[in-house]
Amino acid sequence: MRSSVPLYDLLAPTYEQHFAVSHRRAYDDLAWEICCDAMPEMPGTVVDVGCGVGRWTERLLDRGYSVIGVEPAAAMAERTAQRLEGRPDKRLTLLRSRVEDVELAPCSVDAVLAMGSLQYTDDPVAAIARMAGWLRPGGVLAVLVDSLQALVLELVAAGREDEALTRLTTRRGVWRIDGAEAELHLLDAATLRETYVQVGLDVVRVAGLLVGATAYGRDGLRRRLDEDFAGALAVERRLAERSALADLGKQLLIVGRRHTRPERPARTRTPARPPRR
Repeated sequence: MRSSVPLYDLLAPTYEQHFAVSHRRAYDDLAWEICCDAMPEMPGTVVDVGCGVGRWTERLLDRGYSVIGVEPAAAMAERTAQRLEGRPDKRLTLLRSRVEDVELAPCSVDAVLAMGSLQYTDDPVAAIARMAGWLRPGGVLAVLVDSLQALVLELVAAGREDEALTRLTTRRGVWRIDGAEAELHLLDAATLRETYVQVGLDVVRVAGLLVGATAYGRDGLRRRLDEDFAGALAVERRLAERSALADLGKQLLIVGRRHTRPERPARTRTPARPPRR
């Protein structure tokens, strides 16, 4: 897969402005609400995978968490460092690396958030397993990705059936912006659920964010948000509560918690009694 690093280096100077657009602001607000509800109590250590320019990292620090930011795009990481360099606390560690190359001790952190970064890894399943291994018992892993099924339906509605079928078959997408592009994996709720269970996580919640983008079209949802952001967001919040609609959200968010129950010891057989004579 073509690396997303050049694209994000290009976007770094104006990345904050992307979330002033109503639909990005909406899914960002919803994702933050859901993640905050699932987060462990403070104090705790959170890994922000793909921390970008430090938007969520700053919020997490403000809430009292210690944060390990992971960001492979040099320009993004530099903006995070500049953004937070004046803070008096020492609760931030910034790792300028891909998640695949990060080495953290097993069972050493309380939460891992990967908001939009998992889909750019070489192997999302392996990345989930890696991140889950960092969690203490009871720790939380929250992942946000673009939805395979929502994109396919969007392309069909736009009359791009051949591309829709290609995306469905290859499970790959391409994000193009400002003359740059990056390939990404397209995922669905069933795959994410199965992967979480395989790596020892209890699935807490699966939510589709911006289901309205599938119902009204992307432009239709934008108009609704621009006309009445609070009202449209309230509808999206209710739709996100319905796990059956998860794959219809433009973004797909899954939250899981590492098992807290102890492993059962292997059962031993009771020796057979000798027969009575």
